[in-house]
Amino acid sequence: MVRRLDFRPRKGTIAPIFSLNPTAVRKHGRTMKLVLRSSIALAVLIAIPFFVALFLPRQFTVMREVTIDRPKEEVFDFIKLLKNQEKFSTWAQIPGEREVTLRGTDGTLGAVIAWKSADPNIGVGEQEITGIKPGERIDYLIRFTKPFVSTDPAYMQTEFVSQDQTLVTSVYIGTMNYPTNLFCFFAKDLIGDQMEISLGNLKRLLENPPQDDSAI
Repeated sequence: MVRRLDFRPRKGTIAPIFSLNPTAVRKHGRTMKLVLRSSIALAVLIAIPFFVALFLPRQFTVMREVTIDRPKEEVFDFIKLLKNQEKFSTWAQIPGEREVTLRGTDGTLGAVIAWKSADPNIGVGEQEITGIKPGERIDYLIRFTKPFVSTDPAYMQTEFVSQDQTLVTSVYIGTMNYPTNLFCFFAKDLIGDQMEISLGNLKRLLENPPQDDSAI
């Protein structure tokens, strides 16, 4: 006698543990697609600035001018001295302790003024006179070693306007490597604002000198 086996599921039996609900599968798939798309979108947003920076300049030039109601020779003789920048430069007037030293003969080729401070807003660096055209232009090389490292050229020049008026032009040429060159435009505005303030200080100082002439 042959006994037939019945493999049909009987009522009341437990469903196999690996059975899948089609609705749940579709919902899970939609969720995974959403996560994947969000991840790709986020990656693209992060990559865009780095991509844009590839096509932006890595060098920028900032120029500011001021007309000072003093003779050209007097103005040039004042600005050629590195020590005098302590009296009108906004960077030299940042609050905080610093050690300032001067090497060489001030106002001549090769003279260097150096500053050192533990305050990161001041840092460590130096400014050297690399060229000088008497009565007209002074070229500098500004080196920073802390809190960042850079070497940038700059210059100041004087132009005759009238017997008692002089046009002073200050120029700074900065470099920002990739990808920080993305912030070149912000750096230009920030440096330009500080240069304007410095030239304004210079104008007030020369047009309204202290009673004690030795102070300038």
